Amino acid sequence: MMAAAGVNVVRMAEFAWDRMEPRPGAFDFSIFDETIDVLGAAGIETILCTPTAAPPRWMTSANPDWFRENASGVRMTHGSRQHVCTNHPEFRAASERITRAMAEHYRDNPRVIGWQTDNEFFCHISECFCPACGRDFQRWLREKYGNIQALNEAWGAAFWAQTYGDFSEIVPPRQDRPTYPNPGAQLDWFRFLGDAIRDFQGGQVNILRSVQPRWWITHNGTFQHVDYWNLAEDLDFLGVDVYPGFTVQKPEDYWWAAVKNEEARSASGSYIIPEQQAGAGGQWPYLHRTPDPGQMRLWAWQAVAHGADGILHFRWRTCRYGAEMYWNGVLDHDNIPRRRYDEFAREGGEFARLGDSILGTTLSVKVGVLLENDQDEAHQTMPMGLPSPDEQRRVILRELLRRKLEAGYVNAHDSFEGLGIIILPGFVLMDEDLAARLGEFVERGGLLVATARTATRHRNNHVSEFTPPGFLRDVFGATVEEFGKLERGSIDLEMAPGVVAPVGDGYEILSLRGARALGNWQCSRWPAPHAASGLPAVSHHVHGSGSAIYLGTYISADNAAALIGLVLDHANIPPLAVASDGVEITCRHSASHRLYFLLNHSGQPASVSALPVGTDLITGQPCDGDCTLSPFGVALIKA
Repeated sequence: MMAAAGVNVVRMAEFAWDRMEPRPGAFDFSIFDETIDVLGAAGIETILCTPTAAPPRWMTSANPDWFRENASGVRMTHGSRQHVCTNHPEFRAASERITRAMAEHYRDNPRVIGWQTDNEFFCHISECFCPACGRDFQRWLREKYGNIQALNEAWGAAFWAQTYGDFSEIVPPRQDRPTYPNPGAQLDWFRFLGDAIRDFQGGQVNILRSVQPRWWITHNGTFQHVDYWNLAEDLDFLGVDVYPGFTVQKPEDYWWAAVKNEEARSASGSYIIPEQQAGAGGQWPYLHRTPDPGQMRLWAWQAVAHGADGILHFRWRTCRYGAEMYWNGVLDHDNIPRRRYDEFAREGGEFARLGDSILGTTLSVKVGVLLENDQDEAHQTMPMGLPSPDEQRRVILRELLRRKLEAGYVNAHDSFEGLGIIILPGFVLMDEDLAARLGEFVERGGLLVATARTATRHRNNHVSEFTPPGFLRDVFGATVEEFGKLERGSIDLEMAPGVVAPVGDGYEILSLRGARALGNWQCSRWPAPHAASGLPAVSHHVHGSGSAIYLGTYISADNAAALIGLVLDHANIPPLAVASDGVEITCRHSASHRLYFLLNHSGQPASVSALPVGTDLITGQPCDGDCTLSPFGVALIKA
């Protein structure tokens, strides 16, 4: 059935440690040997996973100190997954032992083409406060700062008498204190978590690469406290697991899955989907809606439309027992093919036929929404009930996709080449290097956009001594003279006489220093920051060959259409086509051609117009610029 459906690769073994090592040092790979051989005979290759997210019971029984410890000091127990601390040196040694045993066993098996490390780092839990983590945190800090005086300065430890005399005095910032932790210490703790999981993965990666260099290696994310740009440095490409059923209630909700795909693409460029939803996901407290006919195929094409170069659905046959026995796959419990299998086979046939036209192309991005893990971590150390960079980033991408623009996430460490607009969603941390790169982008003709609180702190999480936006004040030609939080509806942003955008959460009063005002504050109700009435809220500044817009507020679902519209008035970024809000359009391109992906997330037919002339590769029919999509339909126009 797999071969008939066009399957060319499967993924397995991510939780099978107890089957492969039923007793200490006694390895048995026979069930996988047989399965890989059967699949191989049908022309299907295998991705293996290191099974380190679920160690066997004999191991945890003998080593109770390996269990994770939560913020309240409670040790976890066996019976789930991710319950053992990846920083415990003995567990790391055991993880590397099973990795090496698997690698040596399959080193010459031509059917094994690649590996996934572990499974979904930090999916359920990202923090552990066991003694091993405490020791590793101290070591990490010692390597970063060199001496305790440098740490005390970086953390501002003089406040609340937190000055340390030695690294051994430092403990992780847990919840056993009367009030809130030091934000500098908290940010370093989050950074440590990400570096530590990369180090855990690195032990496995080094073994796999040394045993068989032809293998490629990936991991499946994306979750908090992992810097995936950093993690992906050790991988050939990243993977991301996408389950739209968590959020999709109406056609316009397609943006959530787009976000997951963009998180992976912006971290490693080329990426794959190790787990794409195949049925209704269900665990103890919930059960997703079953995908409508066509949605499973649509979601797979959506991943390809954002740059994915491989799709694996989770799962093949639904498991009949365990915590995920209602995490439904392509086949139901009884192994009988039904409509989801038929849809899966249609998708497989299309990918087999069109893969050569797609591989080698990349997503076209003209409007980049900047992403940097450090910005989200810094916000978590001092959220104050204000929108995070991630919250704004999602709203911004949603609005850009609604307008059918060539838009996507761009990592702050990446090149800005080819972008027309860069949007900084509340990048509180700023350094001279990033500021210089952003300034050069503007000088070369780009449009830079920032929202409230941008460039207000240094990388050590101290508030900057420079008037905001600090290192970027010359680029924006304006400074922030006052900021504050808002009662919703207490203030409006007037962008032109009679044209008002709703504002929520926060405001900033700008002082123009070469820039001109694009919007002013209106304060007609109480309570409101009356010092803001009539003063600049949005500025525009010409800098070199480009310009910069500073938005003295946060972008939200309420004002995204108005504020993004204001930004686009100052840039020449045409839409890819014209269609309703439930239709998603992206473009992948190469030196020789452009591919337009048209995705109808609605259960009703939808029309698309103003397309380039080309051919729909799925149907083989010519496209004269207009196209009608069936419910949950897909078109792929080559122009």
